[in-house]
Amino acid sequence: MKNNLVRNTLLAGIALIGVSLAGGLNTVLAQNSEYRTDNRTIDQAQRAVRQRIVSQEGGRNVTVSFNTDAETDVRSRSAVRVRGTGTFSRPNESRYGSSRNDDSRNNDSRYNGGRPREFSYEAIVNPYRYGSVSGVRYELRNNRFGSDGSNNGRGNNDGRGNDGRGNDGGFGGGNRPDGRATYSGPIMNRHSNKALDVTERSNRDGADIQQWSYADQPNQNWEIIDLGNGESAIISRQSGRAITVQGGRDNNGANIIQQSWRGTAQQRWRLEKVGGDFYRIVSVDNGKCLDVTQAGKEDGANIQLWDYANQSNQQWKLRR
Repeated sequence: MKNNLVRNTLLAGIALIGVSLAGGLNTVLAQNSEYRTDNRTIDQAQRAVRQRIVSQEGGRNVTVSFNTDAETDVRSRSAVRVRGTGTFSRPNESRYGSSRNDDSRNNDSRYNGGRPREFSYEAIVNPYRYGSVSGVRYELRNNRFGSDGSNNGRGNNDGRGNDGRGNDGGFGGGNRPDGRATYSGPIMNRHSNKALDVTERSNRDGADIQQWSYADQPNQNWEIIDLGNGESAIISRQSGRAITVQGGRDNNGANIIQQSWRGTAQQRWRLEKVGGDFYRIVSVDNGKCLDVTQAGKEDGANIQLWDYANQSNQQWKLRR
């Protein structure tokens, strides 16, 4: 009887030790599994962000690096938000110093003389489906950085808060270019006497630009910001976003949208007098002009890019 008691006590002790070891091992395995999953989630998000930057900013020599500040935020069982920062750079190439724009592209804040420029990003990852990434967004910071990486003291919108003017346009909304506002008000088409207008008063990136009867609405009023070198940004008073050639296209008929300011050539314009108080608005990227599609006079006619042909639907007036 005594031997049985000793044996049972010994077996119970061994079992208890086994349970403790197994529990500790499971905890370690769980922690390692969580760590691996977290790393894999961040890696998936950063791969998607890198692809988006390379696709939208263009070029073979784009360098995208990520800082070690990536954070994960579990939104649901199948959605983990990853946020962080990184740097984007590309060397100066001859194509950015072409004779067409040799005085401007080398100074384009997007390329920043080949020096890195910071960006913030976020993406939503499904950790149970490899490669399932949505909501990919990034924002190049709206300042230039010195050799110490410090900003120029003007501040910037990192895509996570208010733009400083009371507009919270979502991730990257309202990012404003450096420069002096030389005009604020409507931009009227000579042919139709209608105003440049953001469709449906939208604050989102990618909203189309159209013409509409002027009613002194914020989505019909614009700030023209002097960028130097005879170039300007045209910024919506409604959304704080810039008139942009969609997708970097340069063909006749390319669509015109609003987009968060990134300093790209597709967001830079030259206002060139064509007689009287009228201007043609010329893309720095390709030399084509803002044009009302099919010379339409109706509300809602789309704004596109087209070779300048001295037509009244390509001429615009600033109401001083």
